Amino acid sequence: MKNSVVKRVLAVLAVAAISVAVPSGSASAGQRNGERRPTGIVAAWASAWSGTDPQALARLFTADATYTDFAVNVVSTGQEGVASWKQRTDLLIADVHVVVKESFRSGDHVAIETVYSGHIHGAPTPFAVPTTTILELRHGLIAVDKDYYSLATVLAQSGLPADWTPPAA
Repeated sequence: MKNSVVKRVLAVLAVAAISVAVPSGSASAGQRNGERRPTGIVAAWASAWSGTDPQALARLFTADATYTDFAVNVVSTGQEGVASWKQRTDLLIADVHVVVKESFRSGDHVAIETVYSGHIHGAPTPFAVPTTTILELRHGLIAVDKDYYSLATVLAQSGLPADWTPPAA
């Protein structure tokens, strides 16, 4: 009986500690219109993706970072690679916008649920798809970024055929 009481007290203290020590980029940050207002690295990351300066995104990453976009099977490395990926994205997609719906952090790992939207140049209609991103941080910077979304949904919403590929540069 004594052990179960101690376990309950520890569980309650752990929950209380977590609720007090939730990082600023977490889902408990303020809400408005049902959307989470991200702060910290999550807000900076979403803002950089929604902006037009590839270097703004690159500055959030470590020098040896790895950025993986699983939908299109592209891996970019280092700040230069991240900047190049952002630049290529902006050349292909107009009005790129990332809206954070939810995020949480556990140690140096961050999970982000977003809506990724834009308009592929030459496509009949814009797209807005759910996306999940997992970040691994090192010294406050992004060391690993893994993006997951459905390319098939992007193409279908854009009015493009499933076998569409971007024009050669």
